[in-house]
Amino acid sequence: MAEKLRVALVSTPFVALPPKGYGGTERVVADLAYALTARGAEVVVYATADSDLPGIELRSNLAAARWPPERGLEREHAAWALRDAAKDPRGFDVVHVHSPGAVEAAQLSPYPVLCTLHHDHDPELTGIYRRFPEVKLIAISRAQARREPAGCWSVVHHGLDPARFRPLPDQGYLLFIGRFDRVKGVTQAIEVAARADLPLVLAGEPHQRDYYENEVRPLVQKHGVLEVGPVGGDCKAALIARARAVLFPIQWEEPFGLVMIEALLSGVPVLANARGSVPEIIEDGVSGVLCDDPIEMVGAARIADKLFDRERIRRLAVERWSSLRMADDYLRLYRAARAQRQAAEELGPGAAAGA
Repeated sequence: MAEKLRVALVSTPFVALPPKGYGGTERVVADLAYALTARGAEVVVYATADSDLPGIELRSNLAAARWPPERGLEREHAAWALRDAAKDPRGFDVVHVHSPGAVEAAQLSPYPVLCTLHHDHDPELTGIYRRFPEVKLIAISRAQARREPAGCWSVVHHGLDPARFRPLPDQGYLLFIGRFDRVKGVTQAIEVAARADLPLVLAGEPHQRDYYENEVRPLVQKHGVLEVGPVGGDCKAALIARARAVLFPIQWEEPFGLVMIEALLSGVPVLANARGSVPEIIEDGVSGVLCDDPIEMVGAARIADKLFDRERIRRLAVERWSSLRMADDYLRLYRAARAQRQAAEELGPGAAAGA
């Protein structure tokens, strides 16, 4: 039996765990905490005190999550978490952080620090990563890793708990779910549904008000699109599971896109532009269609009810996109990071500092 690992997971101070609505990073951290525990690791989670993770030790320096995100608060929360982990009398095998602010505090940690990148390339953050090369950067897709000049140690795709998702009968509508901004392709989704002559449900809220008022709202009214606002929890899972297909017409190099695996775990195909991480997630013709242009997406939408085996999509997704698979991938990296640190310490203090 493999030796039991003790892991500190450092979340953000912006959204409680698990998130009730928006919060992709925090959802991944919560599911990872439970999956690591299921695999036998001892996990301590650093998050806000309004988090609810039964059975997992939670440590907090903030009574409640604070939104919107603010860099100074992120640094304060991360520094507190890493100082607390460093003082823990039992110690940790690895500290796994999920915010760039924690990278700057990595020097406070006597343990290996891994940082999962949940964002697109940002030159300012690249500068931070280069100043702290001892932190091992983990990309969430190969596409993201290629865009990060600081260099990534490894790639671990996200995973989610399949138990939250269950297949339901197709009710014939197309679904766009996510924030309403230009890079997500909201207007493209509306045009695809209109040209396919299929009903469209929009779930989310505007993040770019001018874009929404000037470009999205007129199309919503013109085509009779059903706009349901932000959704979460069981409501979100049911909305996804009843869709004929999820539209993902992104206009940027998406680092991951959790909604894709939420759909797949529900047995729902994803019709997506072949950009960013999409080709790593969608198996063309099996779990969705990789589209090069809107005409291809329109055609796929029209026949999605006949083209895909929803039971097979769900079965393959449970194998590939579960939180347990994600935990297994991270456990391998945790053990590798610990071994590297131990080998460096045997060589002396200077070598250990560079491990």
